[in-house]
Amino acid sequence: MTWLDELRTAALVGTGRHSPPSPPAGLGVRPPEGLSREEEVLDQAAMADVVTRASRTPGEAPAATVPLAASPDPEPEATGEAARLLELLLTQPPVGLELRNQLVVDWLRLAEHSRRRVPHRLLPALFALAQTKAAVFRRLEPAIGTRGRWLQSLSRTSVPKPADEGAELGSEDARADLERLRSTDPAAARERLATHWDDLSARERSNQLALLATNLGSDDEELLERALDDKAKGVREVATGLLDRLPGSLRAGRMAARLLPLLHLKGLLNKRIDIDLPPDPDEQALRDGIPSNQRSGEPDRLARLDIIIRGAPLEVWTSVSGRGPASTVELLKPEPRVLDGLITAAVSRKDLEWIRALLTVRTDVRLLGSLPVGEREQWLERYIRNGIDQPLTLVPLLRDLPQPWGLGLADALLGLIAGKNGGQMAAMLAQVLPTALPPEAAEQCRRLLERSDEDPARRRVLRDAVQYQAFRQSLTEAFQ
Repeated sequence: MTWLDELRTAALVGTGRHSPPSPPAGLGVRPPEGLSREEEVLDQAAMADVVTRASRTPGEAPAATVPLAASPDPEPEATGEAARLLELLLTQPPVGLELRNQLVVDWLRLAEHSRRRVPHRLLPALFALAQTKAAVFRRLEPAIGTRGRWLQSLSRTSVPKPADEGAELGSEDARADLERLRSTDPAAARERLATHWDDLSARERSNQLALLATNLGSDDEELLERALDDKAKGVREVATGLLDRLPGSLRAGRMAARLLPLLHLKGLLNKRIDIDLPPDPDEQALRDGIPSNQRSGEPDRLARLDIIIRGAPLEVWTSVSGRGPASTVELLKPEPRVLDGLITAAVSRKDLEWIRALLTVRTDVRLLGSLPVGEREQWLERYIRNGIDQPLTLVPLLRDLPQPWGLGLADALLGLIAGKNGGQMAAMLAQVLPTALPPEAAEQCRRLLERSDEDPARRRVLRDAVQYQAFRQSLTEAFQ
């Protein structure tokens, strides 16, 4: 009897009277371990259906390519409503695709917390989604279980090898390797760059030097000073930009010596800081990046002042005012261009004391983006409630905030969105607002949605937020 005859007999008379046959070696498969006789018959019947539908006779598979069967899953499978909701999201999502992706991520997170795994029948659809959605891919573990990892191993591709350390530093692979090395071993990356420096083109020197921005420290100053003497303007500009971030460097000291004579504290009761314009640069100033006179027209002394301010330590200003950063910034409110330079310096050096001081006189997204996340959220809420002149400038910062937002920020933003021109803000936050709002804000969204609204963008975003929160609540209850 053939394998198919044996299988039909076992199915007809029952496994109690006829044992299931073993699959023929030519199929190149091995039956899973630990199956009952009935499960063996069903498993082979499914395989027989595929074989009989095939258009050719299967050949012999090399023994080395036959995969081992997956081990049993130790974690229990998600069943009932939890399994039904995942299947709904993967096959017939009741929300937009972006919200669907986030809800799948939420499902995987809840499964991990409750120590449940994805039903085996849903793994192919889940993997198909994860191939194009990085957020889903990152959350697959551990919810896919042993069977999921086994399926992944069958299609896993080889990992690209890192570039050879001996490769020419100007090649794409070597540059990528240098970037990785800078993240893990900054000193080794700097030494490699210094060793190959003279062999690189001007563009390559500029590109590689810019990599020092990662983990920049005082140990990099020697190479940056060397770059100040480079013949290529692009290399020198990268070096000066990086040295601006090192307030303890020799160049910062030279800039302080240039700035200090330009500052004068004036006034008895109403103090102010008068600022002179810098003189023509000498040879050392030119080396430090201060521009020379133009061939025609008046010299741009304001541009020179900008460069000096960005390069000098911020403590120069407090030494002149005799006050702290906040009070010093108050004295400089009539000098918007000076404040711009101070903002650039404070942000590049991540000087939180100066960043906070500057925020008291200037709403600047660069300053807000440099704050710790929790503090940034508080400042954003404060600006929204105080009626910021250009609220749309806050959109990039709101998009980058970790989710979910606090209830205070959510309440303030929904109040802004509910206003006369709030539809534009809602449209610009359409991809993040539904998932960023905390569950407590769902009722406020429902109330706003019930109002007559002729703005389709605002209505669509509020509807998405209500749908997402409702589905998210269903997921939470399904895993309880």
